[in-house]
Amino acid sequence: MMQQKPWVPVNEVFDHFGYKNQKSALAAITAGTFPVETFRVGRIRAVHRDVYNAYFGQFRDEGLERLAGLK
Repeated sequence: MMQQKPWVPVNEVFDHFGYKNQKSALAAITAGTFPVETFRVGRIRAVHRDVYNAYFGQFRDEGLERLAGLK
């Protein structure tokens, strides 16, 4: 069984962060405006899986809090 990598390639998730293509995401990384920290794995630009999950988890938590407030 193959173990999941601890990182997610930016080229697979750039659209999750609202970028139309990998080039615009890489430009944001270079400019320092990408919403999370990235790093290089060889030639691949990546986001640590824990950082990725925490970033989107905050939106889940905010959404659940709003739902709880509607009750």
